[in-house]
Amino acid sequence: MTREELLRILTFVDSNREISEKRTSLATVDPRWNIISYAMRRHFEGKLLTITSAAMAADVPYGTAMRRITELIDEGMLLKRPKSKSGKSFSLHPTRKLIAEFESFAMQLKAMVGNTFGFTTGDGEIGDFYFGGYYMASRILPYPNAMRAGVGVDRTFRILSPSDPTFKTLSEFSSNLDELCGTNVEIVNLPLDELHGEIMKNAKNPVSKYDLVAVDLPWIGQLATEGVIEPLDALMQEERYNPSDFHNAAYRGSSWNNHQYGLPIQPTAELLFCRSDLFAEAGLSIPQNTEEVLFAARVLHRAGFNQSGIVMNYGRGTPVAHTFIQTLADFGQPIINLTPLGDEYDLTVIEKENYRPKLDTDAAQQAAEFLLELAEFSHNESMICNWDRRIGIFSKGQAAMTYGWSIRAAAFERDESSPAHGKVQFVPHPPAPGQRTVSPIGGFSLAIPAGLDPQRKKASWKVMEYLTRPEMLKWYVLNGNLTSPRFSTSADPEVQASSDIITQVDAMDRRGELQIWPRPSIPEFSDVLNVLGDEIHLMLQGTSSVQDALAKSQNRIDAIMRDRGHY
Repeated sequence: MTREELLRILTFVDSNREISEKRTSLATVDPRWNIISYAMRRHFEGKLLTITSAAMAADVPYGTAMRRITELIDEGMLLKRPKSKSGKSFSLHPTRKLIAEFESFAMQLKAMVGNTFGFTTGDGEIGDFYFGGYYMASRILPYPNAMRAGVGVDRTFRILSPSDPTFKTLSEFSSNLDELCGTNVEIVNLPLDELHGEIMKNAKNPVSKYDLVAVDLPWIGQLATEGVIEPLDALMQEERYNPSDFHNAAYRGSSWNNHQYGLPIQPTAELLFCRSDLFAEAGLSIPQNTEEVLFAARVLHRAGFNQSGIVMNYGRGTPVAHTFIQTLADFGQPIINLTPLGDEYDLTVIEKENYRPKLDTDAAQQAAEFLLELAEFSHNESMICNWDRRIGIFSKGQAAMTYGWSIRAAAFERDESSPAHGKVQFVPHPPAPGQRTVSPIGGFSLAIPAGLDPQRKKASWKVMEYLTRPEMLKWYVLNGNLTSPRFSTSADPEVQASSDIITQVDAMDRRGELQIWPRPSIPEFSDVLNVLGDEIHLMLQGTSSVQDALAKSQNRIDAIMRDRGHY
């Protein structure tokens, strides 16, 4: 179970206890549980636990709370550790015994709930559902029904979006959307770079031209910091909106500085696409780590037969920069000095030293050397590849492997004439030996432009909430979009039948393998890409060495962060 799922179970249990202990007279306050619950929550959130805060969390008189804390220490459930050299102040920490006890409790509770709602399999397995809201409702989603009260036929509702599958579906079926939303919907589709420029240009207008904008997840930090998009917290609280059905990685990736700025509509995970037929023919197993990726690329590289071992996104600028950042995560490290949080990194607080680049490390050197070695067995157009060219080469059968965003699998999954059709196995990013599996999450969320008047803002929220409902997301899938940000949509039988990739990405999120930290949405993210897009490309061309490329990147990004006053 992932950290997020364990936190959800804690919230569920605490809410149940609150009903019996505080809203009725059926039970009394249980200080022991309150201390344990608070200690585990602080542990999962990577926050300090003090004796004073634990005593306050007990919700009983201080003397009683201290006795319960002492009992837990004596039982080996809590560890008391000095916080200062004087030894006068202490911090508390859950012991391995307490963590194991709680995880066992959580698994038993999940099994009980799963059994109650029919989510266990015949052999008692409970891994097929994620503990949370709408996912535990009916699995068969109906065709989208019209809004009870439309936005208004006397106006045009404009949505600025990329030229990606979900938004192409919205554009192609705009007449259906008009009826469903009760207004005149206009979808404006632009290429990625033009989309970002138009969002920034629109922000300078006295009144926004658009009612909703689709934003790439790495842009969230910049757009939020510069006041280009509105935080959604107040609207969500007013509407009592429950986001628990969203994939955790996509939902968290739509936030910045502990505020929610978007709702996921088209998330995508970067995976390794492998031609299973070619692997079987060569007697190779699907790669589980970077060494096996390199070995498979070498074995399957047959340049003379117009088949390369792999096609890579090494094109100068943004493509190769993303490739390096995402490969660095395979070696266990983010691009900047994020604070570790268990097996992950903390994105809720990014400040000061967190902005310092980490390119003068062993992990960065190993990632760069891996990309250099892989270049030898890559398609000869890899050095000019972007996302479209890369997936096109793979779809034509000219490469045995490629890294690719799950959303782009439709290029061969929906094309029966493609040599790769029905012959691709999708796996999470293979990590370096000894590292945890991490697949970067990307894609788009809907956001509300800043400065809308209250009535227009309310209408924007209404349409945003509607377009990201489970049944709407199913509609997008059935019209060619191979992605779903909601567990309930992924559980629908028709959605599962459309492609294996949706079910696999859903399972990856449940296992905690989809992460946002490889591409943190800091305001300077595009500046970081510009630097790496130059230096790593020169390295892959052989113009500079690994050491020179990393040193120059470190110094250039460090200068940017210092200039912005981060440290």
